[in-house]
Amino acid sequence: MCIVVIAGGPNKNLLPLLPILRGAEEIICADSGADSLMPYDIVPETVWGDMDSISEKTVSWLKEKNVSHKLFPVEKDMTDSELCLTSVPKEKELLFVTSLMGRPDHVMSNLLLTMRLKEEGYNITTTDGDTWIFPINGAFRFVIPDELVKENITCSLIPLGKGSKGVSTFGMKYKLSDRDIIPGSSLTVSNEFDMTEKEHGFEQKSGTMLVIVTPKV
Repeated sequence: MCIVVIAGGPNKNLLPLLPILRGAEEIICADSGADSLMPYDIVPETVWGDMDSISEKTVSWLKEKNVSHKLFPVEKDMTDSELCLTSVPKEKELLFVTSLMGRPDHVMSNLLLTMRLKEEGYNITTTDGDTWIFPINGAFRFVIPDELVKENITCSLIPLGKGSKGVSTFGMKYKLSDRDIIPGSSLTVSNEFDMTEKEHGFEQKSGTMLVIVTPKV
């Protein structure tokens, strides 16, 4: 079980996430994130935000379900999503559901927020329902979840900060062995799974990177 934080904005596909949402320990919505839950009648524990973008229909539904609300002013130092995420205890498994398309400032901000929270000790994964992003920090061996290993899926490593040191692959089509990867390098973009292998993933000796698992286009 995990705690799910759902951000506002379009381009989220909750259909593949329904089993997770229905079994979640808690669901927290950032403002209009609640709009995406209403069609499935999945009720969040609380909604955080300034209520500047949520639909009136959703507001009525939340009132009917007696959902608690934490109101914040429109002008504040953090986004509604960051306030929600940092309210979760670090020892909890945290799934951040947010749009990975649209305004580049929002997307980049949320990806860097994901990485920062990982560095601060949060157990966080980010998804829009189709693409999955796993932040890795420090010496780490990461195995791609079996349910994401498919022939129509690609996997990229995006180094951040000072990059990643000693990166190696296992179970991947394009092999790496103890390579240092700098931010901006395209070397680790669009790898594929070797479907003859039982385990697929990456390891690094130090550094920070995002593992992005997404459908091929």
